Amino acid sequence: MLERLEKFFKERLPKNNTENTDSDEYKIKIATAALFLEMAYADFEMEPAEEEQIISALQSLFEIDKSEISELIRIAGEERESKTDIWGFANLIKEGFDRPARINILENLWLLIYADGRVDKYEDALIRKITSLLGLDHSDMIQAKLKMKP
Repeated sequence: MLERLEKFFKERLPKNNTENTDSDEYKIKIATAALFLEMAYADFEMEPAEEEQIISALQSLFEIDKSEISELIRIAGEERESKTDIWGFANLIKEGFDRPARINILENLWLLIYADGRVDKYEDALIRKITSLLGLDHSDMIQAKLKMKP
């Protein structure tokens, strides 16, 4: 997975060391989109409402336009398919975002879970795992769940 990310960044992003922050920021965007996709497919299918929620969350979190979101989701989908686990994605987010931003991502994951009107047992298990991988507490997960519950 990391090899494909590095290849993507080498091909598409500036090589100037002063712009490493932009590269790191884009890696975090891909990792976030990949976690959203992982959650959407946790119950083995992505509903249209879940796809809309992913787009909305990415727009809100990163203030990017739809054309960039489409590319981000495409790349994240490729990375997700080639991965062996979600640790790499979660670790990029954990290292790249402060605690409030990680909680915001957790809240958006709950909105994604609720998008199809039900909480699947696989989604519940995955959100617990992601919470831990993001360096957040169980209480953070419960608070986000209650805050986002329709």
